[in-house]
Amino acid sequence: MDEVERIISRLNGIDPARPYFDPLAAEEALRQHGRLIGFRDMSFTWAMGPQQANSELAGIDFESPDASRWHMTMQALRDQAEVELQRDKAMWSAYLKAREEAETRLADALHLEAFRITLINLVSGEAGEVSNSVACLASTAMREAIAGNSVENESLQHLNDVYMPFVDALLAGLGSFWIVDERFVCLPLPRLALEEGQLVSDGRPAAVWPNGEAYANGDEGLIPVLQSAEW
Repeated sequence: MDEVERIISRLNGIDPARPYFDPLAAEEALRQHGRLIGFRDMSFTWAMGPQQANSELAGIDFESPDASRWHMTMQALRDQAEVELQRDKAMWSAYLKAREEAETRLADALHLEAFRITLINLVSGEAGEVSNSVACLASTAMREAIAGNSVENESLQHLNDVYMPFVDALLAGLGSFWIVDERFVCLPLPRLALEEGQLVSDGRPAAVWPNGEAYANGDEGLIPVLQSAEW
C-alpha cells in the first residue's frame, strides 16, 4: 500500500500546465506492456496533435482483426482472471468489494479528470470511439493494484502487471493511443489551462498540443482555435 501511495503521489505531481514529455520513455513503457501480452514487433508513430492523429488513422477499419487484436487480447486476460476468481465465491466476493472500495478511494485521491475530459471526442469517427485514454488506463492499473492485495491469484497478478506500464507511459507524457496489429499511434498529453481545477472557458486556449494545435473549452466541449506557439 505504501507503493500505491507513492505512485498516486507521482501521478498527482504531473503539472497540467507543462506535462513532462519523453517519447522514448513512453515507448519503452508500451514495449514493456506489449511484451507481457505477447507483442514482439512493435512500432510507434507520434501524432503531435488531434488533427494529425485524424490523418494518421484515416481509412483504418477498426473492426478488422489487426485493429481488434489488442482489445481482444486484453479482454481475454480480464476474462481469464475473472473466471479463475469466480471459482471461489469468497475470493470473488472479496475481490469485488476491494475493487469497489478502490474505485471510491481513487475518485478522491487521483486527480486526472482534466486530462480525461480533454482527450474525449477530439479524434473523429470510429477512431475517436476506440481511442485508449492513458489516464483511464493508469487509473485502472491503480484500482487493480489496490484490489489485487485482497486476493492471491496468478492471472490477476499478471493482469495487474500488464496494466502497470501505463502509469509510466502517462508520467512520460502519453495521452492516448491506437493500435493496428503492433503499430501504436500515439498522442501526447496537451498543456492545459486550468482555473480552480477546471479547464478555462473564457475563449483562451484550454488545451494545446506540441504541434501548436489549440482548443478552447466551449459549451459543447473543446473546439479548435487558432494554432498556438505556447507549447
